[in-house]
Amino acid sequence: MPLGIEGFTYADLHVASRLGDLYDVFCRQVETSDSELWSEWAAYRAAPDAPRTPQQRSELIVRMAPHVSRFVATLFGVEKAAGAINAQTTALDVLFRFKADFVRKRALPLVKGGAHVPLDPADVAVVEELAQPWAHLDREQAIASAGCALLDREVIARATGTDDDKAAVAAHADALKRWCAACLHDPGYRPWVIFRFPETLDYMNLVQVQRPRADLPEAMLGPDDRLRRRDGFKLTDPRWQPREVVSEIHYCVLCHERDKDSCSKGLRDKDGNIVSNPLGIPLPGCPLDEKISEMHMVRKLVMPSAHWPLSSSTIRCAREPAIASATTA
Repeated sequence: MPLGIEGFTYADLHVASRLGDLYDVFCRQVETSDSELWSEWAAYRAAPDAPRTPQQRSELIVRMAPHVSRFVATLFGVEKAAGAINAQTTALDVLFRFKADFVRKRALPLVKGGAHVPLDPADVAVVEELAQPWAHLDREQAIASAGCALLDREVIARATGTDDDKAAVAAHADALKRWCAACLHDPGYRPWVIFRFPETLDYMNLVQVQRPRADLPEAMLGPDDRLRRRDGFKLTDPRWQPREVVSEIHYCVLCHERDKDSCSKGLRDKDGNIVSNPLGIPLPGCPLDEKISEMHMVRKLVMPSAHWPLSSSTIRCAREPAIASATTA
């Protein structure tokens, strides 16, 4: 059974010397495509403990990651599947642009402090009209696409539009803003990633309960809208889809660039000591020293083959929230 790299078969994957040969092929490919990166990597490989800042090591790993991804995809002949992941992730860009630039900035303030915005039928009609051109997409993507188009219209109206143009865009934006605010507390929209934001955590009340009987306060029930029935020993949730996964990746602030990657290294005070949460539990970070922030950055990067290898400036661009990702994980 031949592999995608000429001269190698699946059996070679179980032979140490052949794995060494395969690694040599990879090294030559990287050196050929990006001699500068290879020079830096070779120095790092020869002296991994040499003085380097954590940021320098992280950037080097991130720049090498796409080469590894592309090599593995070729090795196992899964380029088409990898391309599908790229396309699937790129298609989600609109969700996270709308979430960051519209829902967070405009709708979220309307529900600050637990306020609820009623759903206005007039706003619903406006939203339906705005989303109509994207009716072929799923409902969430249609709303996000309409919202992003509206943001673009705002820019054009401010630059060259008439007063009537500006008024029309503003009216549509206000209706969409109120509609989003009304949906934020609607359990029916809980699965939508564009309405999923961190909740305030009360450490003294971590489990939400209802007490249906005043005469029996120890009788407790969970919230009805969070009920998940168990069928035998099966899982009670359907597992995350790529959309939910990418949503969490976009939530990451990519803190390794400031050597503040707390998921990996733990939460620390100004003196560098591990801090504890209000329950007294230390927060030391990942015990496996996983490069969590770096992995999120690579997953967020989507670069056509013509732009490979990645440059340092391209990597820094991944901090922009509108850039979605899609190298193979």
